[in-house]
Amino acid sequence: MSIHLMCLTSDGGVPIYSKKRGDTETLPFSTIASLNGVHMFCKSQGVDLPISYLEDSMIMWKEFEGTIVMIGIARDITEKTLRHLLDYSYQAMVFCVGIQSIKKIKNIDRFKRELKNYYPLIDQLLEVVESDLFRYVDCVLCSESMGMLTKLNEFSLQIGSPFCAILVRQRIACGTEGWWDLDVIDRKLLMLLLNASSTIQQDVPVYLPKKSPSIAYRFISIPLTQGVSICALCGAEPKYDVLQALSQQFWMSELDMLIAAEQKYPKCFPATIELDAHILGFLLLNREQAKYVMSRSGGPALNNAAPGGKARNPGTLLSSGGTSSAHRLDILRSFFHQSVDVMEDTLREGDRVMNLEQYWCSDYHKCHALIEGSNVLCVLYTSAIPTHIMRIVTQKTLNTLISDKDVCW
Repeated sequence: MSIHLMCLTSDGGVPIYSKKRGDTETLPFSTIASLNGVHMFCKSQGVDLPISYLEDSMIMWKEFEGTIVMIGIARDITEKTLRHLLDYSYQAMVFCVGIQSIKKIKNIDRFKRELKNYYPLIDQLLEVVESDLFRYVDCVLCSESMGMLTKLNEFSLQIGSPFCAILVRQRIACGTEGWWDLDVIDRKLLMLLLNASSTIQQDVPVYLPKKSPSIAYRFISIPLTQGVSICALCGAEPKYDVLQALSQQFWMSELDMLIAAEQKYPKCFPATIELDAHILGFLLLNREQAKYVMSRSGGPALNNAAPGGKARNPGTLLSSGGTSSAHRLDILRSFFHQSVDVMEDTLREGDRVMNLEQYWCSDYHKCHALIEGSNVLCVLYTSAIPTHIMRIVTQKTLNTLISDKDVCW
């Protein structure tokens, strides 16, 4: 996998930045200028050239606000993923400097300096581009989340912010109604900012691309325990040290609850929930609130060796390190992207998805997905489970995960 991501001004083709990831050489300026020249020529002729396919890669162009052009060159990722990368790269720019600075770039050197907080976000985007579910935010299921939400709503009123959430290891455990009303792009960028930072403690101005692209909010993140933090969107007041003192005082009596919630990681679901012995992992999504929980169950290990001791073909979606949690989660992501997500886009009738199930079967594992209302559950099974039983187990697992009244979902 290799990616080049470039950003230039629309009018003069002046480079703003160029980033790369993977085993690939840095592109010379002449090549970048030529790629931009193709876009400018097509634009002058009234022709839209969004993408061009090469023998083993693709080139994508996208112009924003008539002032900047994003160019992506990628190999071994999907067209949809590259499109998401370009879109989020632009949205992250709005997030850092605001839409007005992008619409009117008066001094390119000053504009580049204003982007100093933007570049770590791009590096983080490139780092997770293969594994990220761009349309969803990462969550954790906690049996303490309803109790935490009750306290969070009180805290939200106390600080005067309707946009608050509690995070467990950078995953959302619960959020106020205002938090979930934010567009998923705004929520994703806030989480991206935290993941790109070396510290959980944050007090930074942000422009929410969907909610407030012209007026900045303050994004506050305050650690409550080693792995639990609270974040909020505020105005100019109160100051950070006041908020920090207030948070510590407010949550002091709830430390046991917060520590118990933290212990749900890395499993990401309550210990009281028992899964079928054939389940190796699951991906639960809520399409209405654009959130997901991904977990590796403690089932038997997957074998990555093909018969005869040879390495298995990458097309089987099994990478090295078959017993690792990352290995199982990669299979679930691939199943979702290549089967569930694709079919959901093509088999939709109005707001209703016509195709409610998908499954894969191989010699080494089986996958099954069930769409029920706003929820989607993808389950990775051992190959030993009978295929006709998967539907029953998936349905039972979905009901078990979302029916607990103490869990926010």
